[in-house]
Amino acid sequence: MTEPAATQRRLAAAQRYVEIGRPHEALEALGGLDAEAARTSYAVRLRGFAHFGAQEWDEAAGVARDGVEDEPGDEGLLYLLSLAEEQRGDLAAAEAAILAALAQDPEQPELLAQYADVLMRAGQLDKAEQVLGHAAAGDPDSPDVLGSRISLAYLRHDRREAERLTGELLAMDPESRRAHRMLGALALERGKPQVAEGHFGQAVRADPSDHQAAGYARVSRLLRNPLWWPSVFFDRFGVAATWVGAMVVIFGLRGLGLDTASAIATGAWLLLCVWSWIATPLLNRRLKREGVE
Repeated sequence: MTEPAATQRRLAAAQRYVEIGRPHEALEALGGLDAEAARTSYAVRLRGFAHFGAQEWDEAAGVARDGVEDEPGDEGLLYLLSLAEEQRGDLAAAEAAILAALAQDPEQPELLAQYADVLMRAGQLDKAEQVLGHAAAGDPDSPDVLGSRISLAYLRHDRREAERLTGELLAMDPESRRAHRMLGALALERGKPQVAEGHFGQAVRADPSDHQAAGYARVSRLLRNPLWWPSVFFDRFGVAATWVGAMVVIFGLRGLGLDTASAIATGAWLLLCVWSWIATPLLNRRLKREGVE
């Protein structure tokens, strides 16, 4: 049997590793526990969150599921199970788990925020808004609830509200991973890859296990290459608006009698179109390689 002091050191080390985004080291620390210590709900939660941090969704769900069988009312394990099932794409199981957790503590902001996240992923935005309104009324300063409200605003295409709420979250926590990820996404939409790279990089520093943010940071760096600049017009203004703008310029020059300038503009426009047709599939292939959507 592991000595109590050694057990506590291993558990404390595992928790610290989970917190700083080093899940594999956490699992290694937990591997040194004896069978009795490893079965405690605290150790089981740490193991589950370590697998979750390593993006091992099946393992995280399995650990949480086994833990819930032993401790049916454990909120932490039910919360973890909901997170893992959501990542696995089993939204029904994710919802069942978080509702079971909420049955233990109906007003817990973190649980309500996760319930709203599951609803948003299922496309139930109105219901998610109701849940978040209730959560915010109970705890207006909850960073988890605020983070979910940011996601909801983004999904509703209300970029101004998403940015405003992100500012509030950064005021609470300047290193918030969720806030910097949102600012990175908004910067990419606005054709500002350098700004996006900085925010995604900050998100990775806050949580080194966030591989998706790391992927977006690399893609943002790629988009800073001048070879990608021609596609920015289509991304920023939309295909229809870019076409209309190009036609106005080309025929406007011709109408002014500037045929040579019109011909140059037409050639440039054709090159832009051809390059955008080449660049888009190349970029999509790179996105898949980076593991981002």
